[in-house]
Amino acid sequence: MKDEYMRRLILCINRIDGKYYDMAKNCFIGENEVAVLYSLSDGCEHSQKSICDEWLIPKTTINSVIHKMLKEGYVQITSLAGREKMLALTQDGKDYAKKILIPLRKAESYALDKTLEAFGPSFIDAMEAFTKHLEQYNEVNNDNG
Repeated sequence: MKDEYMRRLILCINRIDGKYYDMAKNCFIGENEVAVLYSLSDGCEHSQKSICDEWLIPKTTINSVIHKMLKEGYVQITSLAGREKMLALTQDGKDYAKKILIPLRKAESYALDKTLEAFGPSFIDAMEAFTKHLEQYNEVNNDNG
């Protein structure tokens, strides 16, 4: 039974990831660019490293996305924190992020409302617990499984 639950969970995670990929593709941008927009759209400064750590995207990939967005005028370097450049969206970047993220957030809101209606906030608690336990296991076992 546990194997079946795991299979169902992994299939759901893959399908969710696929939906985000499709939504990015429908906006004619890459999913990594969506991740950067999502991260920076909270109005706070972020370093490339913090984006990499939060979204689990390689630093070289984030560097390429940030470089492109700097050239397009969507992102600006706001300060330095040690060796890390702190980044934020420009006004054009905020407008662009809003255009890209509004349809995505509508889809998320619909799915979350329906899910919370059926399962309550314990759904989120359970997902966070599963993530935490998986991370703990990997730390103890040095990511070797």
